[in-house]
Amino acid sequence: MSATVDVDNPTPSQRAAAIEQLRDKLSDEVNSYCSDLVRYREKAAVMINAWYEWRKQANVDDLAVAQPDNENPVPCAVRGYSAVADANVTAGIGVDDAQLRLTRTLGGGCWHKRDRDGRPVYIERAGRHIIKDIPKTSSTSGLIEFHVLLQEFLTRTLLPECSQLAEETVWQQVVVIDLAGVSLVALSHIPALNMLREMLARDQMLYPERMYRTYVVNAPPVFITAWKMIRSWLDPRVISKIQILGKDHAELLDQIPAHNLPSFLGGSCKCSHMPGGCVPSVPLGNYPDLPRSAYAHLRHQVQISYTEPRHSFVCETMPVGNGPTPMSSPLMGYAGWLGIKRDSPRNSAPTSPTPMRTQHVFVRFSTDRGRGVVVEVMWQPLGSDSLDDGTLVYPEALFEPQRAPVLLELEAPNRAGQLVVNWRVANFDEGQAPFPRPEEAQIPIQLE
Repeated sequence: MSATVDVDNPTPSQRAAAIEQLRDKLSDEVNSYCSDLVRYREKAAVMINAWYEWRKQANVDDLAVAQPDNENPVPCAVRGYSAVADANVTAGIGVDDAQLRLTRTLGGGCWHKRDRDGRPVYIERAGRHIIKDIPKTSSTSGLIEFHVLLQEFLTRTLLPECSQLAEETVWQQVVVIDLAGVSLVALSHIPALNMLREMLARDQMLYPERMYRTYVVNAPPVFITAWKMIRSWLDPRVISKIQILGKDHAELLDQIPAHNLPSFLGGSCKCSHMPGGCVPSVPLGNYPDLPRSAYAHLRHQVQISYTEPRHSFVCETMPVGNGPTPMSSPLMGYAGWLGIKRDSPRNSAPTSPTPMRTQHVFVRFSTDRGRGVVVEVMWQPLGSDSLDDGTLVYPEALFEPQRAPVLLELEAPNRAGQLVVNWRVANFDEGQAPFPRPEEAQIPIQLE
């Protein structure tokens, strides 16, 4: 009588036997793509061969996936990894308009740190999707291509880093889908549901077992009706890994430590150093949707290098009034790094008689190459020469503007003063980008 095999936790001998039997059914070429993490013998060979043929036909290996040794842009927001620096999606050269349109209609997604066992955590603010606009701005094939790019970034970039840190193979992610703000109209929008159905079918075939657990939180009562339909599209094993939670989702903390979980989900993380915080969302309004032109042909251009790694930029700030200022208004009078500014929404209102305490300043910059730059911003009262009078507006943080332009949002005192932006080339112990060869280190880096 054969022993029962737990497919999620097989014994070493059971696992080795299953892998050997499966590899015998595959060609050497296909075997070269496969790790020893195959969980099923039944139908596994058929699925893997179909998967391999799809990868070849779709040229998946040629996708521009962001990795430490290249300058490709990230496909969505990232927080808390070293393989790539924290980043949001901006209109860089490698980001096409179709992806930007999706960013404007999707509620916001981010790979946000790790769970208690070292797995990457992906958070989707699905309740903020502008559902009716998704079929208008993207085709089903376009949405699937974008999803494939996300999965390849997970597989090639984040999982290897997580495995290295955990000192064991990490091959699955935890997904949190936040339905806060979702409406019955959104849950019953047939064109969008058809796109979701096709994407789920492809995901189960092409990236099986990548999901360890999915938590659907802030699910309203009306979601139950939609869930009855959606679960009919899913494999029973996938359904067994999905937990539907309401507003009480404290058990997320059993899976994800508080310092890695956003505060809007019951954790303590805020990622205040990044515009949009933990999960930027254009529809929610916590992240500015700047057009491609806002990042093109910035007026200020300088060169930095590994031999002259620092540059400082000083500009004057003047107090702004209590009324709201459009984000597109260049109040500072120039179109360079600090060419866009707005009032602080936290401290101002159109009719408020109380003077604003802070003002918001946007900083945009990019580089044409390199390992990344570290940015720090100080503010000093106008006329003061003493460093003791200065305020640290933005502490040192590493960014990789060689992938795509960086947009920062700063809070500065709403008084006459000077903003001092300090850039420096990343040190060799910062980030995971490879060290430049000696001849590469002599080439200046264009900062604009």
